[in-house]
Amino acid sequence: MRHAILLTSEVNVLQIIVNCFVPWQEGVVMLQKPRHGWWYLPGGKVEDDELWRHAAMREFTEESGLELADATLSGIYRVRVAAGVDSPEKERLIAQFIGSGARGELHHEHREGKLAVVTTADILHLPMDEGDRLMVRHTLAAYQRKDKNVFFGRFSYTADQQMLDWEIEPHNYLHSAQTLSDSEGDDAR
Repeated sequence: MRHAILLTSEVNVLQIIVNCFVPWQEGVVMLQKPRHGWWYLPGGKVEDDELWRHAAMREFTEESGLELADATLSGIYRVRVAAGVDSPEKERLIAQFIGSGARGELHHEHREGKLAVVTTADILHLPMDEGDRLMVRHTLAAYQRKDKNVFFGRFSYTADQQMLDWEIEPHNYLHSAQTLSDSEGDDAR
C-alpha cells in the first residue's frame, strides 16, 4: 500500500475565526490593531473543543472587558489570500455574530490594540480591510432593520491584502436596506 507524505508547508489549513458586532453606548465596539492601524470587530480563533458562538462571546469579553448575555450568527465568510513570495496561500472562515446584553466596563486597551465605541457613520470611513468593512456593513444593516438574516460570502485577496473580488448573499442587500448605506451609493453586490 502506498502512503502519501504531506509536509506541513504544503497543507493549507482552514483557520476558523469568530468576531462579534456589539452595539454599545450609541455605537459599536471596535478594536484598532497597530499593525496597519485598521479597525476590526473584537474576535479571534476558535479553540479545538469550543463552539463558535461561545468562542465569539469569549473572545469579545477577553478583548473588550464587557460580558455578553448571548450572541446570534449574522454571517459566514470564506476568505482566501493568495500566496506571496515568502508566504503560502491562506484560507480562513470568518463567523460573525451579533452580541446582546452587554454589561460591564469597556477596556480602553488590550494587548491586541485600542478599543473604542465607533459610530455607525464612522464605519464607512475608518481605516479597515475592505472585506471586513463589507461584512460589518451587512451586519449593521440587518441589525438596524431588525432582520434575522444570515449572510454567506466569499472574498479573495492578493498576497498584500488587496481585495480582488467578493460576493455576499443575499445579493444587493445593502441597496435594498433603508440604512446608512443608501446615502453612500455603495457598490454592494
